[in-house]
Amino acid sequence: MTHKFLVGQAVEYRPRQGHVCLYTVVKQMPQEDGQFDFKYRIKNEQESFERNVWEYDLTVADQPPNLYGFIKKLRHSGRH
Repeated sequence: MTHKFLVGQAVEYRPRQGHVCLYTVVKQMPQEDGQFDFKYRIKNEQESFERNVWEYDLTVADQPPNLYGFIKKLRHSGRH
């Protein structure tokens, strides 16, 4: 089993109680015994901290980075 995302790759992260945002993979975390999925450390340029997230919460970024703020507003307003 190998990591799906590479360091430096743009990914979408959807927190359970939030909106999709664009992040960059900062680090692939090592797999621990009994761990069922990989973890990553990701960073959003709007935040001053990094997040540790599971691979299943990430998808490949499919929009240019400059459109994410606009798309986020559309999704929040309920328009698609």
